[in-house]
Amino acid sequence: MSMAQLMRIVASLPDDQQKELAAFLLHLRLRQDPEWRTELARRIDDNDPAHWTSLDDWKKESAAN
Repeated sequence: MSMAQLMRIVASLPDDQQKELAAFLLHLRLRQDPEWRTELARRIDDNDPAHWTSLDDWKKESAAN
């Protein structure tokens, strides 16, 4: 199965199953890469608004990709 096929299948899943899959993939990433987990925690705990991204900016960036 190609990545494109897999992505089409995932896109056709109901929202709750997409969320479950996303959580599973995050779990795998955290388990496989402890440094990524540390970086993610650091970013979540960052209290400096200068380092934050607004929802509108994030949506624009996501739409461009």
